[in-house]
Amino acid sequence: STSECPSHCGACFAAMALRLLALALVPALARGTAGPVTVEPPVEILPDAWQVAGPSERGHLLELTFAVRQRGLEELTQTLLKVSSPSSPDYGKHLSNEGVHLLTAPDPAHLEAVEAFLRAHGLEPRRASPNGDFVVATVPVEVAEAMLSTTYSKVSHSSGVEVHRALGGYRLPTDVAAAVDFVAPTTHLPGLSRPSAALGKANNVLVGDNYNSPKNLRTLYQVGSAEGKAANNKQAVTAFLNQGYAAASLQKFWNKFCDGIKCGKDLPKLVGDSTGGSPGVESMLDIETITGIAGNVESEFWGFSGVSPDNPENEPFLKWLQQLSSTSDADVPKIFSTSYGEDESSWHQAAAERLNAEFQKAGVRGISLLFASGDNGPNCHGGKFRPNGPASSPWVTAVGGTAPGSSWPNPGADAEKGIGLGSGGFSNYWPMPDWQKDAVAKYLTQRGVPSASDRGFNTSGRAFPDISAQATDFYVYAGFPEPGVAGTSCASPTAAGVFALLNDLRLEAGQSPLGFLNPMIYRHAEAFNDITTGASRSSCGEWPAKTGWDAATGVGTPNYASLAKVVVALPTGRASAAPPVEATIVV
Repeated sequence: STSECPSHCGACFAAMALRLLALALVPALARGTAGPVTVEPPVEILPDAWQVAGPSERGHLLELTFAVRQRGLEELTQTLLKVSSPSSPDYGKHLSNEGVHLLTAPDPAHLEAVEAFLRAHGLEPRRASPNGDFVVATVPVEVAEAMLSTTYSKVSHSSGVEVHRALGGYRLPTDVAAAVDFVAPTTHLPGLSRPSAALGKANNVLVGDNYNSPKNLRTLYQVGSAEGKAANNKQAVTAFLNQGYAAASLQKFWNKFCDGIKCGKDLPKLVGDSTGGSPGVESMLDIETITGIAGNVESEFWGFSGVSPDNPENEPFLKWLQQLSSTSDADVPKIFSTSYGEDESSWHQAAAERLNAEFQKAGVRGISLLFASGDNGPNCHGGKFRPNGPASSPWVTAVGGTAPGSSWPNPGADAEKGIGLGSGGFSNYWPMPDWQKDAVAKYLTQRGVPSASDRGFNTSGRAFPDISAQATDFYVYAGFPEPGVAGTSCASPTAAGVFALLNDLRLEAGQSPLGFLNPMIYRHAEAFNDITTGASRSSCGEWPAKTGWDAATGVGTPNYASLAKVVVALPTGRASAAPPVEATIVV
C-alpha cells in the first residue's frame, strides 16, 4: 500500500510502480505479448493508381495469414538445384509433397507462439498448409488493429477494386515476431495490371486468320499435330482479384478457332474461392490461350478473389500458394501460368524471400511456374529502370513478349521481333544465378544496351525475362468478343502450353515432369528461336533484342520441335507414379 512509503520518498514510489507494472505484465508475457517490435515498416509511397479512401469499418472481416518461419531452406535450395540441373545425376528426382513439408516444417515453438497469440485474442487458428507454415484466422478489423498495433485503411484502385491495408506498418510481440516471416493482408497492395484491348476494339484491323489464334501459334512454334497423350498430365492458369471464368466464353472461343484441331480436354476443373462471376479479359485470355496451344491436356482454372461478399478479405496470391502447397502430387497440375505482376519492391524483402521459398517448394515437386514479365517496358520510375516481380524471382520462369515479324506465322528468322511493352531487367533483391551468368554477360557488352549507371539497374542481379512468346493480336471471348488483346499476359500461357506438351512427352515415356525450367532453358538455349530485332521500351530507355539472351526476349521463343528432342534426352528422373522420395527431417 502507499502507506508503506513516506510521501517524500520518490524512489520508493518508483520502485512500487515498477513492481506493479511487472505484475501486470506477467499474464501478458504468458500469452506471448511481450514487445511489440516492428515486423514491416510503413508504406512510404502508394503504387500508381492507388489512393486512401478512408478508415476501414471496425467490423470488416479479414482473413489474417501468419507466414510461420520455415526450416531446411538451405537444403531445399540445394535439392531443387540437383533435381533441376540437366547435368546432375539427380535430375528429375523430385520430392513428394509430404517430403517437402517434412523438410520445411516450422519449429514447433514458433507454431505454438503464433497459435497461442491468436487464442489469447479470442480467435481460433487454422493451419492452412499440411505442416502449419501458414496459419490463418478470421479477424474483425478492430481486433486486427489491436493485435498488430496498427490502423487499417480502405485503399481504392482506379479500376474500382477496394482493399483494406495497414499502411502504417505493423508490430508484433517479440516471440511472435521471431516466429513469422510476415502477416497479410497488411502492407502489400496487389498488382492490378490488365492486358490491353483498346487497339483492337477501336480499330478492329485484324480479320480472319490474322490473329495469334491457336492454329497460327501452333504453326509459329512448330507444334504441328502434337497433342497430349499422358493420362497424368495437367496444366493450369491462375486468376486473382475478381478475374472470373465462364465456360460459355471458352466454348465460343473453341468454336471459332479450333475447327479441325483439339483445344483443351473437356472443360477445365475449377479450383479456388473465385471461379465464377463475370468473366475477366485477363483470366479468359489465359485459359483460352493455354488450351488453344496444348490440345488434349487436362486443364484447371485456379481463381482467388481477395475480396468478395462471401469470404473475409485475404491476400489472394497467398491463397493460391496455400492451395498449391496443400494439393496432393496426384492432383496438382504440372505447370502453372500466372499473369500477375507488380513492382518487385511492393513486397517487403522478408516477405519476398518467403515467396521465393514457396516457389522453390513447387519446383522441387516437379511443378513449373511461368510468370508474365510485365507490360511496362523497362518500367521507368524517376528516370531509372525498376524490376517487376514475381517475374524477377530466380525460382520462376519469366516470359517476355514478341510481336509478329514479316514472315509470321511461318517460323523463321523474320517471324518475330521484340515488342515495346514487354518488361525485363535486373532484380534489386536477388543475385544473378549461375545458370544465366555467361549469357547475360555477353548481352551487357553489346552495342545499344543502356548504361547501368545512367539507368540505375543492378548488373549483378537476377536477369529477366528467361524466354518470350507472342504478346499482341490475340482474340479473347470474355462475355463478348475482345479482338486485338496485347500484353505478356498473352505470352505466359502461350509458352506454358508449349511446355505442357513437352511435359506430356516425358510423362508418356515414364519420365519425370520438367519441373523448374530455368537451368534447362539456359543449358539448351539453342532450342529456342533467338529474337534479334525489336526492343522493349519505356519513357526513359529501352532493352534492345540482341543475339543470344537479352532483357527484351530472354533466350527467345519456344521451338517445340527442337525442344522435344532435348527434353526426351534428359535424364529419366522419377516418374510421377513412382514412390515418392523422402526428404531429410530437420530437427
